[in-house]
Amino acid sequence: MRVPARPFLSRLRLIREDRGTTLVEFALLAPVLILLIAGGIELGRLALIKSTLETTTSSAARAILVDLEVSEDDRDRALRKMITDGIRPLGGIADDAVQVETKVYRSFGESYPESFSDLNGNGQYDGPNGTFGGEPFDDRNRNGRFDLAVQREGKLGGAGDVVSYQVRLPVQLLFGFLARDWGMSDGIVLQSEIVLRNEPVKTSRRTR
Repeated sequence: MRVPARPFLSRLRLIREDRGTTLVEFALLAPVLILLIAGGIELGRLALIKSTLETTTSSAARAILVDLEVSEDDRDRALRKMITDGIRPLGGIADDAVQVETKVYRSFGESYPESFSDLNGNGQYDGPNGTFGGEPFDDRNRNGRFDLAVQREGKLGGAGDVVSYQVRLPVQLLFGFLARDWGMSDGIVLQSEIVLRNEPVKTSRRTR
């Protein structure tokens, strides 16, 4: 018995159309899947670098605050080296990329801005302007002006000083198309900050 030509050709046409639909669907979904996978890898990598940076900063800062018999410059170099060595295993980060800034204060109380009365409710201190004498503030150091914090000279301070450690690390994204789409063509700067107090006495070197 001969099979009619028209139904047979119709079945072939349907098979071809189904296969074509699968290819079209894959072509539409593939970029989305690639974007999700690449984005997950990128976010996971940045989270790992951020966590490592914070852990390394904390460990390095605690390591140098107990041995105050070493000069301030030597402690500063040791701090930067420990932070750089801590993030080096992550790969793809230049040794000179780490930016370390330290600020020294006499006490924890002086490491934050002086309190003030926000008369206009704008969230910031407004100083003298014309006939306005400025918003009232707590002049902790009696210098007659509003201070964001009462900072001392030096890099890492001496016995009993409070030191703020702020570390910045510029990081380039792995995937160029994500950097472009996320507006991070120049990379992103990850930060870590910790405030610690030096040992209260200078003769803190441990002996065995």
